[in-house]
Amino acid sequence: MSYLVLHMDKFKRDAIRGIESHNKRKRHSHTNPDIDYERSTANYDLVANAPHDYATAVQDRIDHLLLTKAVRKDAVQLCGLVVSSDKEFFQRLTACETRRFFEESMKFLTSFVGKENVISAMVHMDETTPHMHFFHVPVTADGRLSAKAIYTRQTLKKLQTELPQYLQQCGFSIERGVEQTPGSAKKHLDTREFKQQREALTRLQDVFLAQEERNAVLQAKARELLREQREYEEHLANLHRQAKEVEVMLSDTLILPQANIFNYKNVLEKAERLIATQKQSLCMQKYLEEENARLHKEIADLVKKYETMLHSHNTEKAKLKNELGWLRLEMDSKQQMRSDQDDFLLLPDVASRLEVFIQQRKAERMHQIALEAEAKRQEEAKLLRRNREIEAQRLQELDRRREEIQNQEWDFASVQSEERPQSVEYPQRSSFRLR
Repeated sequence: MSYLVLHMDKFKRDAIRGIESHNKRKRHSHTNPDIDYERSTANYDLVANAPHDYATAVQDRIDHLLLTKAVRKDAVQLCGLVVSSDKEFFQRLTACETRRFFEESMKFLTSFVGKENVISAMVHMDETTPHMHFFHVPVTADGRLSAKAIYTRQTLKKLQTELPQYLQQCGFSIERGVEQTPGSAKKHLDTREFKQQREALTRLQDVFLAQEERNAVLQAKARELLREQREYEEHLANLHRQAKEVEVMLSDTLILPQANIFNYKNVLEKAERLIATQKQSLCMQKYLEEENARLHKEIADLVKKYETMLHSHNTEKAKLKNELGWLRLEMDSKQQMRSDQDDFLLLPDVASRLEVFIQQRKAERMHQIALEAEAKRQEEAKLLRRNREIEAQRLQELDRRREEIQNQEWDFASVQSEERPQSVEYPQRSSFRLR
């Protein structure tokens, strides 16, 4: 199920020409990179005989009101409602159904503000998601120019609720955009602020996903390390078994024949060979025991390093989650703050000072986010280089150990292939007798 996007902006007289230029794509925008001007020919206005000059049309409508008081310079003369949904919603619709969706939305909004007050209902098809800009002069039912009287908290909530219900009756599968608790005063950000916040959220989510991928890689490396540990343990157990077999073989050949004057040389040579072989076996067994202890210690150190790295990654992951929550909370607080600004902006000289202050705070915040992102990228690059160095050292050490173990296997094979000493042949007794 897709959700309806509906938010409202208020514009003073000085901003009307800029709104018209953006709406009709009269010149390229440097603040909105999402516009594909090659597709701008697909844009269309649903208002028949839409005015060529918004400012003149707005002024003509205000003149027809015959107001007793002059319109203030800082009065809101134009209101804009943006209607849209997510990309998946429009992918399910044909071009005709998309146009009918915006036509039905314009019909509902026209009945809300009055047909005589509508200036334009431009549908933009050249951005990431199709959307409609519905502009009208804020004229009340009793003929007053007052955006504050038209768009109260209650009317905004009514629009958010009744427009999706109306579109559902027209056959569109769409729901209310944001569920609000009774008495809440949430309000959408303007387009520029919304895109800046969305880009910041996207960057943090990309970092979070990259962190998840690194954690998956580390877990795979940990499983590989455990597998190699089991292989080394099995290999060492096999070497111990071979050493035991050699030791048993040597013990079987320790029985020497009785030496006498005739065979003492052969018995002595056999005893010397057995002693040398047994010494070699004892030395090899001691070496294997030391090597086994050293391998177990290094494997434990590697596992400890992995656990440390995994803990640091989990800490960074939790930190990113907190930052995402903080950014969402900041967006909600800004929406709440903007809902209370309208009355305050009507005071003399407040609007200009507040605008300067907000722009400064935005610039500072964006600069801070850029610095933090750059610091995180550098830290991640440093961590990646360190992990690669550790991995390369570990692979070199494993290759060296593998060569040593292969050499040891060759030595044992040579010991096992050695022929056992032949039994001593005794000379036949002569038939003469000593006198």
